[in-house]
Amino acid sequence: MTEQELYQMTPQQLTETMLKGLVFQYEQAITGRDERRFDAVNVRLQKAYQLLEKLQAGLNDEGGIITAQLDQLYYYLAEQTLQAYVEPTRLDEVLQLTEELLITWQAASLKKDRPLVRAAHHERYEGMDY
Repeated sequence: MTEQELYQMTPQQLTETMLKGLVFQYEQAITGRDERRFDAVNVRLQKAYQLLEKLQAGLNDEGGIITAQLDQLYYYLAEQTLQAYVEPTRLDEVLQLTEELLITWQAASLKKDRPLVRAAHHERYEGMDY
């Protein structure tokens, strides 16, 4: 992927691309772990951590509860990524969570024409009028 292609992406497309990259890094880290190539695991975990930092930095402070929840999820994934150096079995959980997040992100991206449905109890979190 070229730098020009990255600049032409929407924020949603860029997030999806980074999530795909994150899944790839975790898959490669698991392969390295299973083959006992810990140097490869180290490289992949570093790249995964960097992607998580970029995803977290790209969150919009005005995004409300969803942004807050994504922030917490990215933080959790980053912490578990660091813990995977000590306990490599954590990689299985972070891969599963990241795959689920990617699938959810892709499904939400398909619903462009439909407005988001907001539950009444979210008013207190987002300060919105209903």
